[in-house]
Amino acid sequence: MRRSPVILILLAVILPACIQEGEVQVVKLPPRDMVEQLKLGEIDAFVAWEPFVSEAVVNGYGKIMATSHDIWPNHPCCVVAAQKNVDKDILTAIVWAHVKATRFINDERNKDKVIEYATEFTGKDRSVVEEALKRIKFVEYPDKDMFKKYYEKLKENKYLTKSPQDLGYENEDEFFKDFLDDSVYREVIENLSKNESWIPKKVNATVRMGYLTADLHQLAFYVALKESYYEDVGLNIVKKEYVNGVFEMEGFKQNEIDVGYLGGSPATLKRVNDDVKIKIIAGANNEGSAIVVRSDISNPNDLAGKKIAIPGYGTVQDFLLRLFVEKNGLKLR
Repeated sequence: MRRSPVILILLAVILPACIQEGEVQVVKLPPRDMVEQLKLGEIDAFVAWEPFVSEAVVNGYGKIMATSHDIWPNHPCCVVAAQKNVDKDILTAIVWAHVKATRFINDERNKDKVIEYATEFTGKDRSVVEEALKRIKFVEYPDKDMFKKYYEKLKENKYLTKSPQDLGYENEDEFFKDFLDDSVYREVIENLSKNESWIPKKVNATVRMGYLTADLHQLAFYVALKESYYEDVGLNIVKKEYVNGVFEMEGFKQNEIDVGYLGGSPATLKRVNDDVKIKIIAGANNEGSAIVVRSDISNPNDLAGKKIAIPGYGTVQDFLLRLFVEKNGLKLR
């Protein structure tokens, strides 16, 4: 049925009025769809993890307005979380493999092999992953004080429906002491500092491992597989892929996975709200996300009235967008 000219005129007047001055319209999309939607003009901007940022930029579909370094320098991003009932020997094996993989990535002598693994893991071209790797800092454990900012902002924005006291903790300090558990990590690096060739005892166990689709932040997971670090400690890894960290936390909740790589923000959100009993046993990366906009968008004020995609509410990228709009006097819708 054809619409009359009068109706079309009314829609053109009414719809923009629904978005108040200074508001940015937020939609949810998987990062792999964001690049195509930006190319087609269906969205005006997106916030995503690498390599999707670099894919859009390298192919000329958009440009970076702000990196996560610009928004929150050296911020923790992805972490390694584990169910609280996982055996300590298994955790030691996992953390050892993760540390070995992270150090492999950060060793300049392995640059070509790291790029090769990055292209395999993400399915992206070499030019894309080379650009993407420039914006990611691979780490072994997150800065605890900086990590707590996720909790503070989630609480401030009323995302948290419960408190640590509701979960049985006396206070927030007691909660974080349990949640950010670096005890296994400290044991692993102490042993490696004494002997670089140290390997924990073989555990001969199967571990169900969660990770996010083509998330280059989680490259250490793939490197540990390719370099046989998991095999060295007797781990049989069963992979489980998720579209974002909120969905992966549901995987923890439904007991689909034992360990997983995911963002610190959704890990915190669901640990508190749903009492999903996980703990952070290692870090994966700092920074490595960005706000990508259409080429004709020049400054933050140009985002008013525009449509910007995030992977999901409660994700690290949602968190970064909120910091960005707050700093620039904008609002989210």
